[in-house]
Amino acid sequence: MSASLEAYLARLYLDADARRAFAADPRGAAARAGLDETDVAALEQIDHAGLELTARSLQAKRQARPRRGWLAVCSPAGVCATSHATC
Repeated sequence: MSASLEAYLARLYLDADARRAFAADPRGAAARAGLDETDVAALEQIDHAGLELTARSLQAKRQARPRRGWLAVCSPAGVCATSHATC
């Protein structure tokens, strides 16, 4: 798998607009992303339902995980050492 294909897949997992464009026209969206013909052909075979399921799973995990930046400045009680009153 090429680095450009990996990067495009990551974009599809993270960007709902990119997934919609890809679902509407997989070949065109992949070509517009600058992928070569081999990668475009591989993406035409992708499981669209699996792509969407994975994207939703990753989104849920990102939303459930606390942001690292806040962990460093917030006490366990939720009081922040920044200008924010609570975390």
